[in-house]
Amino acid sequence: MQTLNQFIYTLRLFILSIICVPLSVEATALLSDELEFYLPWVTYQGKSYSAHLTSENSNELIFQLSGINPLVASAPQGGAASVDDNLNISVPLVSFRGELYSATLNHIGNGGFKVANATPFVVPEVRGAVVSAALIETKTADQITIEYPIATIAGLDLRFNVAVYRIGYRTLDAFGNLTEASGVIGVPLGIPAGAPLLSFQHGTITSRARAPSVDPEETGADLALYLMGARGYVVMVPDYLGFGDSSGLHPFMHAKTLAWTVIDLIRAVKLLAKNGGYPLNGQLFLAGYSEGGYATMAAQREIETHHADEFTITASAPMAGAYDLSGTMLQQVLSGDPLPRPMYFPYLLLAYNQIYRINYAVHNLLAGGFDTALLEVFDGSQDSDAINDSLPNLPSELFSANLLAALESDLFHPLRAALENNDVYRWTPVSPTRLYHCLDDDRVPYENSIVAMEYFTATGADVELETLLSGNHIDCAVPALLNGSAWFDTLVRLP
Repeated sequence: MQTLNQFIYTLRLFILSIICVPLSVEATALLSDELEFYLPWVTYQGKSYSAHLTSENSNELIFQLSGINPLVASAPQGGAASVDDNLNISVPLVSFRGELYSATLNHIGNGGFKVANATPFVVPEVRGAVVSAALIETKTADQITIEYPIATIAGLDLRFNVAVYRIGYRTLDAFGNLTEASGVIGVPLGIPAGAPLLSFQHGTITSRARAPSVDPEETGADLALYLMGARGYVVMVPDYLGFGDSSGLHPFMHAKTLAWTVIDLIRAVKLLAKNGGYPLNGQLFLAGYSEGGYATMAAQREIETHHADEFTITASAPMAGAYDLSGTMLQQVLSGDPLPRPMYFPYLLLAYNQIYRINYAVHNLLAGGFDTALLEVFDGSQDSDAINDSLPNLPSELFSANLLAALESDLFHPLRAALENNDVYRWTPVSPTRLYHCLDDDRVPYENSIVAMEYFTATGADVELETLLSGNHIDCAVPALLNGSAWFDTLVRLP
């Protein structure tokens, strides 16, 4: 731990200026907690290579070149790390503990390199700008009561009509480039005083037709929009990148992009409220289930780490999230047991391979025949159940033997580093936080919340874990949401 603290302190000492990462960046380098440096591709004298550097002296940030491989001709050429005539390496984007930097490594002879500077990535100010807003529908409180009988069963007081809008806004892609995203907003009508904001993050989808801005009912977003909106919350639900106004493969379980899409939608909604003369009361609640639970924790960490002067989180309720990717979730694959949801890890693998370029030849990561098939099924046209049913549930039949063997034997494999960089529990929450998780969750093991809680407790954070004792991953969603809503009720100032 002392080595990591020294490393972080030294990084800060090396900050020379604040700049934006060039728009040509097409891959993110990785620096693991163990100070293993992975460069997905480096250009030198017109040729491209991947490189691996190992820490030789962590106190002085000295690395030794331990592996270099020529890349295939089809490897991208733009946005690569570059090597000058003196063998100094310029890295435009590198992820360390989930944070992004640009860096320069100076050659010191005999295959050794020393970090000359590390500059934190700073996002453009135009994030959160509103691109479009359009009314989808309006429902009365009486209509909502009839359509959602769970409201009566749970004793929810539905007092307001709710207008649902589709909104387009600006955020960032995985490489820090400005891009467009979308989401939906549920606005209570006729409120006499300021309303609280609730950002609800939805679970895993693969079909563009199931995005919240297209069909809120497919993700459960409608429960938040209407049941919470009718009680006086302004509710927002991001589509995530890859859905709605955003094209391309969804960066599944990529902490930064999920956090950015949440934060920038909050900004866009606050801007609309201000310009429209709509009263807000300053309270901000975060909640989400499954991938949404992971996204909620990622957004909370990002806000508390980088935007505490802009946002104050009233309460955060991550639910059933895969917070421990490098431990609990990886072990699901390495155990060799049947996967409870075989589409999860291929989805993540394809997304991470686009971001970190773990291997340019996808067939080196997947079992024979699945490289082409998976690229086709994750094109946004098929829902997750159909994809899941088309895949074998044994890791040995889904992933290449080389990948599984490498993950077992190589603790410094770049995929391990990528998962580690996207674990979202390694920080100390300061906002009131409660985790919700079913003990018998069959898809996202309960151990994810145990690992997160143990880390939070060790760092002195005041976080609670509410264990829901029965129900699988699907059955647990509504009870978790109702329990989280009940907790929010004890803190909220409703109009």
